[in-house]
Amino acid sequence: MKRTRTSMILATALVAFLLFPAIAQASFAKTGTSGAQFLKIGIGCRGIAMGGAFVATADDPSAAYWNPGALVRVPGTQFQFSGTEMYADILYGNGIVTHELAGVGTLALQFGLLSSGDMDLTTVENPSGTETFTCTDMVIGLSFARMLTDRFSAGLTAKYVRETWDDVSAGGIAIDLGTLYDTGFKTLRIGMSIQNFGPELTPSGEASTWNSGVDSLESYDPYSMPMNFRIGLAMDVVDQGPHQVTVEVDGIHPADNVEQVNIGTEYWYNNMIAIRGGYRVNTDEEGLSAGAGFRIPMGSQVLSLDYAYQDFNRLEKVQRASLGFAF
Repeated sequence: MKRTRTSMILATALVAFLLFPAIAQASFAKTGTSGAQFLKIGIGCRGIAMGGAFVATADDPSAAYWNPGALVRVPGTQFQFSGTEMYADILYGNGIVTHELAGVGTLALQFGLLSSGDMDLTTVENPSGTETFTCTDMVIGLSFARMLTDRFSAGLTAKYVRETWDDVSAGGIAIDLGTLYDTGFKTLRIGMSIQNFGPELTPSGEASTWNSGVDSLESYDPYSMPMNFRIGLAMDVVDQGPHQVTVEVDGIHPADNVEQVNIGTEYWYNNMIAIRGGYRVNTDEEGLSAGAGFRIPMGSQVLSLDYAYQDFNRLEKVQRASLGFAF
């Protein structure tokens, strides 16, 4: 019975992967049909350096973002803080703390804040702008995950999302769901997650429009959050002595764009030094990514330092760093 169930789950995952190229060719880009785009910015350097292929590999606090079902792989109590310097002077910082409750499950609390920096406020009368304003985005989330069987885990994240543009803002609740399944075939794992599932956001206040020389006020239209579906296969293809190599392939189905495939690998030497690389297929600007990491034992605690680099083609290169601490 267990073998039958395992075969069915593995077959379903493989069929989904085989269908991704056909879906990508038959679909069209729905860019601009949802807001809160900052929710798509990955958290932590490991997943980013692996090209976003991390849904079945995550075993650090960033699992709260990639796949809450994988939080069961994060032992003890851990902290992680990340900072990202993006193009156009955009800054994004976030922090996550996780805590394992023995025999119950794993909890995680996350916080993220994005700032656009100063932008020119333009009007019909002053198209060059006479003053500046700032856009900020914020997310606060609480996650819980637990083992449902000896090989299958599930997790859920409830988060509050808020966007502010000068004196206009919108906020609402979103849900992330994730699962992780150990197939029992060597180290093959299947991870799946649904991100940013929730109602539409409606900006507060009214917009001033200009038509034929007459100003009028209109309510803002609501917009959807960027719901995203991920499925990934990961395996430790090398695990001998001090050497460990993990390879993962993820299929991504965003609600506001075409399907994508992410490919990533991570090499660890003696579980202390890591080198990572990845590539995103079928994206407009994103492509190659790379990074490195260090784990420094400090008695019964471990300090983690990670770096990731992303090539955004015609846009500026994006760099990020993260600091982690495990008890």
